[in-house]
Amino acid sequence: MKKKRIISFALVLTMLFSLTATPAFAADGGEKVKTFFQDVLTKTIGFVMETLTGAINNSLSDKNAVTAEKDFELTDFYPGTKTLLKEPAKGARWALGYDTQSLVPENRDEYNLYLGGFIDAKNGFSNKVKDVYDDMKVRTIALSDSSGRGTSVFATIDCIGMTNTDIREIRASLSDFAKENGVNSINIFATHCHSCIDTQGLWTDNVKTIFKNMLSAYSGFGSPKKGTDEKYMKFLYEKVGLSIKNAVSSMKTGELTISKKDIGAEYFNNKNRKNATAVMSDLTKFTFTPDDGSTPTIIANMAAHPDIVGLPTDQDDSNGQVLSGDYVYYIGETLEKAGYNFMFFNGAICGIYIGRDPSNDNVELERRVDISVRYGREIGRILLAMNMTEEEIKNDPFLSVTGDSEEDMNRAGYTLWYKNWKPVEEKKVEPLLNVVVKSVRPTVTNNVILYAGKLRLVNHTMLKGDDGKIKVATEIGFVQIGSQKVVMMPGEICQDLVAGGASLTKEGSISHSEFSGKTVYELFGEDTIVFGLANDAIGYVVPDNDYCMGLVFNHYQETLSLGKGTASFLMGEYAALAKEVG
Repeated sequence: MKKKRIISFALVLTMLFSLTATPAFAADGGEKVKTFFQDVLTKTIGFVMETLTGAINNSLSDKNAVTAEKDFELTDFYPGTKTLLKEPAKGARWALGYDTQSLVPENRDEYNLYLGGFIDAKNGFSNKVKDVYDDMKVRTIALSDSSGRGTSVFATIDCIGMTNTDIREIRASLSDFAKENGVNSINIFATHCHSCIDTQGLWTDNVKTIFKNMLSAYSGFGSPKKGTDEKYMKFLYEKVGLSIKNAVSSMKTGELTISKKDIGAEYFNNKNRKNATAVMSDLTKFTFTPDDGSTPTIIANMAAHPDIVGLPTDQDDSNGQVLSGDYVYYIGETLEKAGYNFMFFNGAICGIYIGRDPSNDNVELERRVDISVRYGREIGRILLAMNMTEEEIKNDPFLSVTGDSEEDMNRAGYTLWYKNWKPVEEKKVEPLLNVVVKSVRPTVTNNVILYAGKLRLVNHTMLKGDDGKIKVATEIGFVQIGSQKVVMMPGEICQDLVAGGASLTKEGSISHSEFSGKTVYELFGEDTIVFGLANDAIGYVVPDNDYCMGLVFNHYQETLSLGKGTASFLMGEYAALAKEVG
């Protein structure tokens, strides 16, 4: 019994440190960590962590949390368009439907709600929702190329992440509707917002939940408590389902265009994985314009953590306990004021946060939410102005009167976002939509994730093979919109695995060896974009050769990953998918 108490205490400390370490290392980690001694220290801590968490994990049976893989039957899975087209079908037209719903209950005091993405000792290691700045939303588009192959649905939730198990629950509630309306795929994403309601279960009342579930697991009495609030998750399922139904039911024909602009590295910040050197600073915009003149829709894709509001600061009395949709909300607010619907897909965000620290050239703001407002509204205006000249921007009454001038700011050093502006071309997108989704099962080797799964904190579907290895049921995907290729990734992928970078090399990795797989660009082409946290939240995906289970410097992501082989496994599956789609 004494040994179990020690193990239990060590687990709590390990898990709490893993979760609370993120912002601290995000803020400071990696800046001075490039010496040999720091490399050795990281490896040493990694060895200690692997040994400690392995002992903890092995102390608990998996019989109540793990299903035999041979007994598992996959349900509520949508493979996408059954046939792939190389060119638009005869008479093809784009059709798009849109809907958005608030995911904040009017009677929120009746729920047990916590913010997901950050916890702090000041808050008793739990961020219970105390107030609401703006909103937490689901945004949905239903898209078809009118080829007779059905409608594909894409819904993005303002949250830290959704497990594939929870996503399949949403799909199950829509089974009849999907059949009746020719829906060939239902894809659900997360913005990865660190200041919205916890939909994964890792950032709730952790101390109590972990101890309760350990007591239940070790004693065999009682049942473990889910990390998420079950009443709230049911509310969320219903709201997301309603949004999907509304989007499908409101589809209209129209034209689709695409614009891409490199907005500059200053808008992005690789804070805490410095040996990953890829810089993906593109902002991609699809614009759907209905034939009937009704509200057009802007679909945006970029890669940056919405983690601004979630962190408490000495100047901000919210102490990280106020709900906000972060910069994504304020992009939407800006576009909606300009007369557009707004849809957002986050990209390859492993270690990538917002830049312009904060978004006004390092001028101090009183509250973190003020940074979020400024950054989001600025990105919103950039989306609106991508195809305009600097002169046109200055003469536009909506874009030029924004409170962004030096006079309005009344602060020194602020650089107007359109200074030295160069417009980009807006191209028409041919009505061709291919969607392919594959069910895959990566092996889990991270003992922290295994233990969290055994304690049922996170609602992953864990499967045990005949070889004794534990896997999770997840999904990867590919989307082709006209000529634009999109990879759907079920986690936070390191940008080097997309575009190539130092951490894939012998010289730049912690193991001093090469990554064995190919990158997304090598498999699908350099124009490919990423929709991250797609149909699952499996954590960070980092190169195998740059993997070290440590909590210092620039390797904290490993603590919240499935394990060392995740990247090579997934890139192997994407390689097979690339051959299939041609």
